[in-house]
Amino acid sequence: MKPSRMTRRQLAGAILTTAAAAQTPAPTPSTPDGELQAARERNQRTSETLAAAWAKVKAPIETEPAFHFTA
Repeated sequence: MKPSRMTRRQLAGAILTTAAAAQTPAPTPSTPDGELQAARERNQRTSETLAAAWAKVKAPIETEPAFHFTA
């Protein structure tokens, strides 16, 4: 089975769409402990959403060209 090809723009669009959907605003808690717990839950949901999106995208290593930094 030949892997389907995806451009960098399509990949970025898929990731950005997923990230935007994962950032639904929730009511802010009144206590510092509640704020911390809410932030942890948001981070967990976002990481799960991004992981699910990345699992759908099979990008071959040739997608990104090699690069090097110059000073």
